Amino acid sequence: MRLSWRDALATGFVTVAAMLYALWLTGTGMSGSTRVIGGMVFVLGWAACTSNKAEMTYVYGPPGRKRPPMAYVVVASVMGFAALTAGVITLVSASEAMLTVLVSAIVALWAMSTLRHTLEPRTA
Repeated sequence: MRLSWRDALATGFVTVAAMLYALWLTGTGMSGSTRVIGGMVFVLGWAACTSNKAEMTYVYGPPGRKRPPMAYVVVASVMGFAALTAGVITLVSASEAMLTVLVSAIVALWAMSTLRHTLEPRTA
């Protein structure tokens, strides 16, 4: 297991984003436009993704190091692109469907990353 404080930081950002979305979706505590909620979720997702820049350098950095499997890198890249695209569309068109895609992609990216960090053997 190789979870760090940065994983906890990303977990916090994603949790807040998901809670804001859930409160907005149910209308219990958040009233606001789709753009406002989308902007908040987008910023929190961006913060979660960039909370561990060292890990991103490791995954996408120069060759010569043991990297995650290529399938993981491809899926994470596609999910990241989907989140970015959905976020921009949400902000431009106030699409509730794209807001759902944005939240889902952020949560999926967080889950993939956290699971990989949990299962990765600790290095000396």
